Amino acid sequence: MAKFWMTLAVMCAIGAVVVQGEFDKKEAIAKFMTKASDCKTNVGAADVDMEELIERKPASTMEGKCLRACLMKKFEVMNDSGKFVADVALKHAEKVTDGAVDKMQVASEIINACADIEVSSDHCQAAEDYGKCFKQQANAHGINENYQF
Repeated sequence: MAKFWMTLAVMCAIGAVVVQGEFDKKEAIAKFMTKASDCKTNVGAADVDMEELIERKPASTMEGKCLRACLMKKFEVMNDSGKFVADVALKHAEKVTDGAVDKMQVASEIINACADIEVSSDHCQAAEDYGKCFKQQANAHGINENYQF
């Protein structure tokens, strides 16, 4: 479960969803999609940008990249300077995994590997840069695009 969210989180502008109490997959997906829809409108993204996000593909347009940056900001894993906030991402991962040590180890390794990489000063491109790093790190940990939680 943590592996999927860490991949989606970065691939989709790192959107691990925090819910109160126990993790509720349906509620988390609904909240994610609501925020994604809001971001789509805010940045002028097209349906194809949403499809790429959901299919965990790289963004093919600037609006798609901005969609991911918007989501990262809504989930507070990107700050106002366009930098990744690892502490917040770790808190999201802890909620999603119920703190399972093995899953948190993987999440921590992925998050820490990408936390301080050089990224563009453009927040939209930075989101894509982080996404690329997270995808590479997820793959290195045996997590692929077909992983289901």
